[in-house]
Amino acid sequence: MNSIVAVVIALCGASCLADTPTETPNIVLIVADYMGASDIGVYGATDIATPSLDSLAAQGVRFTNHYAAAPICGPSRAAMMVGKYPARIGFEDNIGHDGGLSASIPTLPALLKLRGYTNGLFGKWHLGGSEETDPLAHGFDEFLGYHDWSVNYYTHRNDSGEESLTHNRSILERDGYLTDILTDESIRFMEENRDDPFFLYVSHNTALPPYLGPDLPPDQWDAEFNLGTATREDYISMVEAMDTGIGRIMTALNDLGLAENTLVIFTYDHNGRHLVRNDPFSGGFAMLNEGGIRVPLIMRWPGELTVGETLHKPAIGMDISATILNAAGVELQSLNLDGHDLVRDRTSDEQRTFFWRTTLGDFGQAAVRRDNWKLLVHRFSIFSKPTVYLYDLKTDPGESKDLYHQRQELADSLHRELIEWEASVAEPDPTG
Repeated sequence: MNSIVAVVIALCGASCLADTPTETPNIVLIVADYMGASDIGVYGATDIATPSLDSLAAQGVRFTNHYAAAPICGPSRAAMMVGKYPARIGFEDNIGHDGGLSASIPTLPALLKLRGYTNGLFGKWHLGGSEETDPLAHGFDEFLGYHDWSVNYYTHRNDSGEESLTHNRSILERDGYLTDILTDESIRFMEENRDDPFFLYVSHNTALPPYLGPDLPPDQWDAEFNLGTATREDYISMVEAMDTGIGRIMTALNDLGLAENTLVIFTYDHNGRHLVRNDPFSGGFAMLNEGGIRVPLIMRWPGELTVGETLHKPAIGMDISATILNAAGVELQSLNLDGHDLVRDRTSDEQRTFFWRTTLGDFGQAAVRRDNWKLLVHRFSIFSKPTVYLYDLKTDPGESKDLYHQRQELADSLHRELIEWEASVAEPDPTG
């Protein structure tokens, strides 16, 4: 028995091995990186053409209150793979070459593997590069991508100049624009696995630096990883190239006769800064203001989701894992996930409360959202009293009007909930 499968069975029990449904859907999860909240047509973009994503939204459901689980890459991606708060699994910061997501934690691909899925990841992982933490350790059957925070779109080198494009566990020398490579390999993976259920995770570099659009001459490939002379136009060309690739994947699903039985999900791991537009939100990458964590979410599943629906119900990154697992027939109750199934529960009236926590040097933030209210806490050091703000997101999505003193009783209640949540995750369970 595969060691990953054995570990997952031991952790979550025999319920993970229930009979596979007759119509097991294929799953395609597409994640963008460091983009702006309003840089997709259906989310308000006016200078970027995203016909593929706009079409996907028209064919499915668009969420307006979906949140990343963290405002930085690693924790947010870990939450999507595990279905739990980053704090609960002890993964609250980005990692370098050491560390990573333990394979002892039941993850989305490992659980899907129990259901007979073939799993492929094409693009960014950023959850560990050792044989104990890489994609293959977590149930992916094939990995073509990279472990770093970003790589050059043409040379495929990281910001230290090292070759980074990897196939499974070997460095791969491959010519081409990275976005196109990820698209080509994703389509090839679907073609090769068309007869059995598959999970395809397309994890784009777009729109991280270096800001390099498609079809550039070789003398322009060695761009710096900082902003330098990058322009909004460079960013736009990258996003539009990604959208073209997404369109090719959707066309391939149709051509392979798989579109009707495939759940497609698109989101970001967090929002960006600098060249992006996060209107009407304030803040951006690494911040718990809405501009850092309120991200697009589009889902399409013919016959299961309403065509052209817009949902304002709040959702969060852990829901992606729960949604996919439930669609695949994995029993969720024994997993104790923080996420909810957004297909089955999207019409529920249950009020949910979301929590976040992040630290950057001596500065940290924490936040809690319940209904339309959001409490934002700034922590400058362990020796200073935190600054607390309260916002009504329904009337003030830009978080410009602090209502703490007008609604102090409500603010205190939310603050107590935040403190209780932090106490509950004070000692993370290494097995999730």
